[in-house]
Amino acid sequence: MVQVTCKDCGANFEAQRRDAQRCAQCKIIRIREIGRLSARRTKYNSCPKCGGSKFYTRKLCRSCENKRRAEFQTGPGNPAWKGGKTHNNGYVYVLADRPDKKHRYQAEHIVVWEKANGELPEGWVIHHLNGVRDDNRLENLAAMPRKHHSPRLVVEPYQQRIQQLEAELSILAPTNNPVSLCRE
Repeated sequence: MVQVTCKDCGANFEAQRRDAQRCAQCKIIRIREIGRLSARRTKYNSCPKCGGSKFYTRKLCRSCENKRRAEFQTGPGNPAWKGGKTHNNGYVYVLADRPDKKHRYQAEHIVVWEKANGELPEGWVIHHLNGVRDDNRLENLAAMPRKHHSPRLVVEPYQQRIQQLEAELSILAPTNNPVSLCRE
């Protein structure tokens, strides 16, 4: 053990090494001070956009980075973007920029029908004539009151028309008729 004088407070203390410069209390204070200085210098600096505090390895502060990410993570910038179309329960939904509507995505068959015929009246529905929910051609869509939209009222007239067309088809091409082949 060697008697040494502290460099900071001037107190005498015993040390195991001859090159010791500070007593135990001054050593702890010095370590904390160095930590604070290096943290200020290296860990944080200012954001170039807003001037706020950011971690030194980051380009922007957290709030500026979140705003930047939102720009490319929504809509066409997103790698999972499917052109604004989704499918649910057999129907196709499209992204429609219509402030008067409650939801961002609208059923495509309604959008197609309204584009051709105007606003759909309250209590009316769009029916797919051939029964295929994702076939949204205008000639396949019919608007009707909700109370008349039942299989008995909607399907029977079309079944009669389908039978009539099948009969005409069998007269025109009896050997190539897939319907007549299925019934045999």
